[in-house]
Amino acid sequence: MPPLEHTDICGHLLSRLRHDVKGRLTIGAIVESLQERAYALIILFLTLPNGVPGPTIPGMSTLTGIPVLIFALEAAAGRKIPRLPTFAAKRRLNRYVVLRHLERVRPYILNVETMMSPRLGWLVNRRPLLFGFCVMFSLVLILPIPLGNLPAAWSIILLSLGLAVGDGLFVLLGIIAGCLATLWNILIVVAGVEAVRYIFAFI
Repeated sequence: MPPLEHTDICGHLLSRLRHDVKGRLTIGAIVESLQERAYALIILFLTLPNGVPGPTIPGMSTLTGIPVLIFALEAAAGRKIPRLPTFAAKRRLNRYVVLRHLERVRPYILNVETMMSPRLGWLVNRRPLLFGFCVMFSLVLILPIPLGNLPAAWSIILLSLGLAVGDGLFVLLGIIAGCLATLWNILIVVAGVEAVRYIFAFI
């Protein structure tokens, strides 16, 4: 997958959504506008709302994580272009909400992108393996675990950004961050179970 000519990924997405879809802000129109980078960018697009620190919409990680899982499975299986069922492709999105989320997260992404450049091409070209990691991390993102979604989201963001720009170092950082996020979520679950047991021991 060729790298983007610029690294303002959110700006690229905002431009596409404001001008190219011509008022039809459907999932199918967004995927079509992303062209050959559709898998990396659509996974990034779906994960971005979960990467903003602070209060989020309840259930957002599950609602966005399930499509991320589906797209990642497709890409890991070797498909070049995302395949959407008709009902999903025609589903309309609230343009204002989508653009607002992208504008909120854009400063954070720009800070990351200043450190990015095409490198470690041998790693970036291993698409099925890398999207396999996305599958694993999206499973973590889907789970409604308090304090667990943000680290999982940023691991997917780093990985998909690395794929979109062709930066193998950030792909590697995303994999490491995802493994740490997975361990963190396991610790949260274990701690929660032990806390419940401790409480019931005194009842």
